[in-house]
Amino acid sequence: MTKFLRNYTSELILVALIVLAAIWSSTLSPYFLDTINLLNSAQFFVIFALMAFGLFPIIVQGEIDISLASTLAVGSVTFGLLSVHGLPLLVALPIVLAVTAALGAINGVLVAYAGLPSLAVTLGTLGAYRGLAYLLAGDAGVTGISPDYLLLGSSWIGIVPSSVVLALVIAVVLAVVMGTTSFGRYSYALGSSPAASRMAAVPVNRTRVVAYALAGGLSGLAGLVWVSQYQSARGDNADGSILFVLTAVVLGGVSLKGGRGRAIGVLLSVLLLGTIQTGMKLANVPGTSQTLVIGALLIGSIGLPRAVQLIRQRFGSAHLAATVRS
Repeated sequence: MTKFLRNYTSELILVALIVLAAIWSSTLSPYFLDTINLLNSAQFFVIFALMAFGLFPIIVQGEIDISLASTLAVGSVTFGLLSVHGLPLLVALPIVLAVTAALGAINGVLVAYAGLPSLAVTLGTLGAYRGLAYLLAGDAGVTGISPDYLLLGSSWIGIVPSSVVLALVIAVVLAVVMGTTSFGRYSYALGSSPAASRMAAVPVNRTRVVAYALAGGLSGLAGLVWVSQYQSARGDNADGSILFVLTAVVLGGVSLKGGRGRAIGVLLSVLLLGTIQTGMKLANVPGTSQTLVIGALLIGSIGLPRAVQLIRQRFGSAHLAATVRS
C-alpha cells in the first residue's frame, strides 16, 4: 500500500481535488450533481481530452506541439467538405485521420530529422495549418453537413454520451500503448536521456515522428467530435484551446522535461479542469477570468514540483548537517 501511495501520489491528489471542486460547484447550483447534467458537461471536454491524449506522448519525449488546435481545424473542415461531397462517414474518417496524421508527421520530421526546435516548428505550423483551414473552409465555413456526421455528438450508449465513451476508450488504449509497447518504452527513454537512447539503439527519429503523427490523428478525431457537437466546420474551430490542453497534460503529472507521466493522470486532470470550469460557468465567472484561472493552474503545475524538490533538498541538507554535527 505504501508503494502504491508513493507511486500514484499525483493521481491521488488529483482525485482529491476533483472531489473538492465538485463539492464547491454543487454549492453554486443544485443542478450540478444531476447525472444528465454531468454527462452533458463531460461531452464539452471530450475534444480537449483527445488533443491532450495526443500531446501526452510528445511531452513524455521531452518535446511539445502547440499546433494541435490548428490541426483539429483542418480535420473538421475536411470532414465538412467530404460530407458536402456525399462521402459516407466510414469512408471520410480514415481519409481525415490520414490527412491530420500527415500534418502531425510533418512536425515530427522537422523536429526529428531536421533537428529544429519543436516549439519553433509547431509555432510555425500553428499558423500555417490554421491558414490552411481558412483556405479550405472559406469565410462562411462549410454548411450542409450530413446528419451521419453528427451522430457521435448526439447519440448515447446507454446513459453515457458516445463521445465520452470514445474518450475513455482512447485513454485506456493510450495507457496500454505507453505502458506495455516498445513505442511507450522508447518514449520514456527519449524523455529521460536522448543521448543514452541513441547509444542504446533506440529508433529516436522514428519514435518522434510516430508520436507527432499520433497527435495529429487524435486531433483529427477531435475534429469529428467538434463537427458532430457544434455542426460547425470553420477555420477558427478550437482556436485558443491549446492552453487548456497543455494545462491538462502538465497538471496530470507529465513532466515538461520528459520521461515521466501517465495517461490516467491526463484523464484525471481533464476531469478536474472540466469540473472547475463548469463551476465557474455556474458562478457566472467571465470567460476572460476563466482563462486566467487556467493559466494560473498551468504555472502552478509547473512550479509546484520544483518547489517541492527545493524543499526536499533544503531539509535533506539540514538533516545531513545535523547528522554530521552529532
